[in-house]
Order: sequence, then structure tokens, then C-alpha cells
Amino acid sequence: MTRDELSKAVKLLKEGKLIVFPTETVYALAGDARNVTAVQQIFALKRRPLNQSLSVLLAKEAPLDRWACDIPRAAEKLAQHFWPGPLTLIVNKEKSVLTALTGGQDKIGLRVPEHPIAQAILNSFGSGLAAPSANRSAHLSSTQIEHVRQEFNNKIELIIDGGPCSIGIESTIIDVTFDVPRILRIGAISLEQLKSIIPYEVDQSALSRLSKKPLLKQVTKQELVYVIDSYLNQHKTLTVLGLSPVKKKYKHLTWIRMPKEASQYGQVLYKHLHEAEQQKSNEILVEAVPKLKAWSGIQSILDKHS
Repeated sequence: MTRDELSKAVKLLKEGKLIVFPTETVYALAGDARNVTAVQQIFALKRRPLNQSLSVLLAKEAPLDRWACDIPRAAEKLAQHFWPGPLTLIVNKEKSVLTALTGGQDKIGLRVPEHPIAQAILNSFGSGLAAPSANRSAHLSSTQIEHVRQEFNNKIELIIDGGPCSIGIESTIIDVTFDVPRILRIGAISLEQLKSIIPYEVDQSALSRLSKKPLLKQVTKQELVYVIDSYLNQHKTLTVLGLSPVKKKYKHLTWIRMPKEASQYGQVLYKHLHEAEQQKSNEILVEAVPKLKAWSGIQSILDKHS
């Protein structure tokens, strides 16, 4: 990001306009979290239901009490350990926070991103930014600049290119307003990483599928060849995200070899899902990932889009 881009970004935000910039997880569609017009624009552009709250990104040294009240010890411990980074904390909102921002709820999601571009903008802007992922609701998250342009071409005045997002999957979300912190979304921070910091419970209803659009099908390694043959016999176009080497070569089959490390898998997952959509694949098959805690965030994403 150039100095001119930074100056333009802050100017637009202060005027109540929206910009897009990268974080370590996904690209963010951002506006002034204290400006109701900017918040309303985010909901409209994303086609997001008004009762679904927007989380707020903060600079490293931003005081939490401007956004949250009754901050529990669990939140402090998690923030100390994982901020800046891919963790969103759900806390009780401070009374001055816009109800439009939180969908009328008394809670707010806060995150301190690690990405240098995000931090430069937040520091220069001097306040919190409402910043959900830069994609329309129920669409795939954007982890590369091309994904953002496909979603919002000519609708955003400034889109800052920071290259591919280093993590590539969404933040983990934890509601710390309960006596036992409740995990609402397993993302970049795994259950394994959390267990030594706080006790927690997993909200199974919140982890259920969010999209009714059938995007992909998960298949075990043993079933993969059989399922591929079945679909190809039906003359369907397939994309396979496989942990194994290529097993089949056909005209209508694209086989993508996926990394065997969870962190590397997460970096490229959305990239390959976007590519499969663009290829107009009839089906996207995913070889089942290991049932290990390190893979819990990946599994949550696959379940969401299955």
C-alpha cells in the first residue's frame, strides 16, 4: 500500500464511504463503525439481513471500553494470547455503539487484525471499522483481490491489493459473555490452540450449515474413485480437491492436489473453490480431511458449504 492509497483510504472512510483492504484471514469490506450511513451501505452491498451484526476491527492499542462493557477476564486472556490475530470476541456492547451495527443486539464482535495494511489504516483512521468479509452474503469469502473484483466491480471506490491472504480462512468467533465461553465459529484458531487458554463449549447450532446452496460434497478417500466414476458416467463436469495424488485423468475432471498441512490447506481452500465455481463445475468433490483438532476450522468451512 502506498502513502497515497493510505491517505485516500482514510479520507473516504471519514466521508462515510466504503473501501476494501486485506486482513490475514480474508479481504474486508470496511466502513466507519460510528457512521450509520456507512453501516447501512455495508448491509446493502453485501445483501446481508439487517439482524445479522457486523464485527468491528480495531487498532492494536485501541481501548476496548469504547466498544465493550463488563469485559470478562476470559476476554482479556484470549486477547492477550491471540491479538493481533484471527480471533473475534463477542462481548457486551458499550451503550454508544450503533444498534444498526449489531442488528439490534446487545453484543458486539471485536477483532484486532494482524495484517500490516489493516493496521496502518486503522491507526491512521483512529477508530473502529465495521469490516465483514468482502463478499455478498452466502457467497464464498474473498481471499484474493480477483475475488473482490468479481463481487464488487465498479461498486467500491478503493480496493487495496495486499496479495493473497496469508491465512485464508475466517477468524474463530468466541462469545465470552457466557460463564463458559462459547465458540460460535471454528476458524483459523483451532480447538487445540484454545484448550490451554480457557475452558469452552462449542455451540453446535451456530456451527450448522449456513448456506442452502449445494456447493461441494465431501467424500472419503476410499469412496473417491467410485463417486468420480459415477458422476462422469452422468456426463458431469467435476473438480476434485484431493489430498491424494491424481487417480483419474478425464476431459471433464480437474484434480487439484491439496496440501497435507492444515495451515497451508486453509491458505488455498477459497482460491480453489472460487476457481471451481468459475469453471462451472457441476460438482465439487473434496477428499475428507483428517479428523484432528488442527483441522477443525477447515472442517467447519467444508461443512458450511456442503
